[in-house]
Amino acid sequence: MKHKIKDGIEKISIPFGIKIKPLYNKISKEMGFICPEYNSIKSQISRNLNKKLPSNVTTFAEILIESEYYKTKRGENFMIFKNSNLIFFQSPFQVKLFREYNDDIFIDGTFFIAPKFSYQVFITRTYDKELDSFYTTSFAILKNKEQETYKMLFEKLNKNANTL
Repeated sequence: MKHKIKDGIEKISIPFGIKIKPLYNKISKEMGFICPEYNSIKSQISRNLNKKLPSNVTTFAEILIESEYYKTKRGENFMIFKNSNLIFFQSPFQVKLFREYNDDIFIDGTFFIAPKFSYQVFITRTYDKELDSFYTTSFAILKNKEQETYKMLFEKLNKNANTL
């Protein structure tokens, strides 16, 4: 049984930031009384899944250029660009929204949620008047607040909107 569990765990992928333990807490605690093996199996699954998770990124340079985590469920790339100061994300669907609803573009440069190794998370949103809704159309992680970094971000945003 243990080997079947391990084999099953190795075949699934877990994205960054997913904590397995809360998932198990949703299962009734009474299960431990019904099946004494439950707690042992639960902790073994957690250990094996956590071994599979990538280590936390501590520097900007550690962000990979290619990763399975940069793909949508449809297999489309959404990591568009990375250099030493900027990493830019936008899915093909977000590009379409950006192109179609670009009358009102809103920009949010937030520092509060920026990873420790970076300076800012930069988010663009568009507004669809018909649906009276905002849609996130891109996000980027910036290492600094230099004018050249912002210039590169806007160049990549415009280029991507005109390419797809």
